[in-house]
Amino acid sequence: MMNSEADIGNGKTRLTDPVIRESSRIPILIAIICGLIAVVAIIIAAVALGRGQASTTVVSSGGGQPQSSSQSSAQSPSGTVSKVWTIAIGHDYGAHEYIDTKGYLAGFNHDLVDAVCKAAGIICETIWQPYVNCWDSTKGQRATAGKGLIGRWYDACTGWYTTVDRIQVFSFSEPFLIPTQSRFFVKKGQENLFNARNLTGLKKPIGFLDGWASDEKCLARDTSITGSTLPVNNIKHILTTAEMKTQIVNGEIAAGFASLKDLKHYPELAPVGVPFSCMINGNAMMTRKDNDFNTHWNRGFAKIKATGYRKICTDAKTKHGNIGDVNCLS
Repeated sequence: MMNSEADIGNGKTRLTDPVIRESSRIPILIAIICGLIAVVAIIIAAVALGRGQASTTVVSSGGGQPQSSSQSSAQSPSGTVSKVWTIAIGHDYGAHEYIDTKGYLAGFNHDLVDAVCKAAGIICETIWQPYVNCWDSTKGQRATAGKGLIGRWYDACTGWYTTVDRIQVFSFSEPFLIPTQSRFFVKKGQENLFNARNLTGLKKPIGFLDGWASDEKCLARDTSITGSTLPVNNIKHILTTAEMKTQIVNGEIAAGFASLKDLKHYPELAPVGVPFSCMINGNAMMTRKDNDFNTHWNRGFAKIKATGYRKICTDAKTKHGNIGDVNCLS
């Protein structure tokens, strides 16, 4: 029979009752469990720190609000982790940016981005975006930064002219194409029906590509044209070159105002009037002013200019010449 009495004579207590012995083990088990939980927590924290997660942006092709992601870096060929530079690019700019017969984005700008990023030793990913997400305008008001670029959805926008308005908001790389001049465009065969030197008394609005360099503010600076400062009701913003072409041909607008490169590839249209420059410089990469992408781009482009730029331009005539011309630097 088990004894639960204390042995007073020996000066110690013997706990021989099974209930008492089991009770004494409970604190020990609790301590062990707590220790195991602490070890697991330390391991989880160490793994999380080791991953070094940083937030990036995945932009929807429909121009909606981007979603947060944890992949902002990629492994370079050397095995080191490098930043991935994200570059917005469109599809409605002649031989520079278009959608090919298989549905993929193509054009001179894509070829150049690939070559320059490789020469600069940086990792670049292009993201299709509506142009208005890079630079936007509202008729009768000053143009403004597009929500995508200013909102950090990506690091740069491809092939934007340096203009008076834009340079006060964004930074630009070295230009990789020459600037072009702007003209009015009308339906071919109707060149004599539109007075490009006097815009007073218009019965239909003038069309402008929304957010593009040849906007109504630029037209207003051409003081050689009577009535160049248009009232709001004679201004119509159009999102794509194809839609502008359609509205000109259908007589929905009096004329379109755009650079020669914007509409030259439509045989249904004819330029009229005296050319006027809306650009400070040619096509370049447009970035936020707190961004050092252009430092890397300019380094890569300098290498390309010395070695492969002319070949990219020559190849563009074969690869993209059926879509339009590319005005490369001389």
